[in-house]
Amino acid sequence: MNLSMKKAFSMMLLVFVVALAFAVPAFAASQSYEFYYQGDPSSPYNSHVNGYIVGDADVTGTTVTITLAGDNYGDLQADNGTTGFVTASKSINGNGDSVFTFTNSDPSEDIETLLYVNAGPHTQAFDLTLHWN
Repeated sequence: MNLSMKKAFSMMLLVFVVALAFAVPAFAASQSYEFYYQGDPSSPYNSHVNGYIVGDADVTGTTVTITLAGDNYGDLQADNGTTGFVTASKSINGNGDSVFTFTNSDPSEDIETLLYVNAGPHTQAFDLTLHWN
């Protein structure tokens, strides 16, 4: 009887460890960030640009997801850390905000981006550095 209890407990522990190992990569880490306009941490435009950030970024492995207020954006291109810029996938969430997802080989480092804004006289590509806080 004692031996079968030990086997059952050992098997239950093993199943728990395996389930935990598969669950860990599925969690996204929230990471706060800000934009530096033209890579300048002291640019007077940073506060304006950062006003469009909705919450923290989700970082899962090499995948980064950011949300910006509204739908006044065309593409977001981001440096993938190895071969140059890639175009982020874009969707609109239930609040009407733009959600951009892209990959970067080392998302712990600052990421150079080009954000295309469609807003009257501000319609152009903006050179922004995504800086992790």
